[in-house]
Amino acid sequence: MCKLTLRNNEYPGRLIVFEGTDGAGKTTMIAMTEKYLSKKLGAENVVTVKQPTDMSRKTKLFQKMMYSENHDDIDYRAVQLLTMSDRIQHSTETIEPALRSGKTVICDRYIFTSLANMLARGYCNEAWFFEVAKHILRPDVTFLAYVPPETAIARIKSRPSERDRYLNEQLLINVSKQFSDMAERESFTVLDTACEPSIAFERVLSALKAEEVRSHDKSR
Repeated sequence: MCKLTLRNNEYPGRLIVFEGTDGAGKTTMIAMTEKYLSKKLGAENVVTVKQPTDMSRKTKLFQKMMYSENHDDIDYRAVQLLTMSDRIQHSTETIEPALRSGKTVICDRYIFTSLANMLARGYCNEAWFFEVAKHILRPDVTFLAYVPPETAIARIKSRPSERDRYLNEQLLINVSKQFSDMAERESFTVLDTACEPSIAFERVLSALKAEEVRSHDKSR
């Protein structure tokens, strides 16, 4: 497998990413982080976004991949090409302009989601993916919200809006393992989101403060 090589963020703004499987508690951590940073920096200086965006999420291909049990006529490379083009365009038109102007961007999912899903499906020799990834910015901080896969699955099934949706449980287990394997390699800050949200959020605060110190020292 090739190494994921991303562009350094040379802009004055910070890019903060939250990763994790469905049901891992990302949404709660993002909401708490957005509230904290908006109070600290001003709401006008904090931008919260989600990837993939609706540009790819609302396509028939993506919807079938997410919600249909039958994937016989889907080539997952097509899904990866779709979401990769979305990520690059989203970075160009939304993320980088915000960072350039000094804003802090909080992103719900990023390229690591694509990589975890690709590897979990057995696509391990996709050199093109790593070549294209060189155009993507490396986050200043990446958080991995983690709970055991069975906990994530139970949470998803408890949601009224998702109770009846098709859920590939084995894929979620595989993706969770890929995220865990990626954590050290990509320098993720791992959050135990099986505990109380306030406890997990303390680790978010510590990592943000440490990154702020590093950023300040680098700019002097």
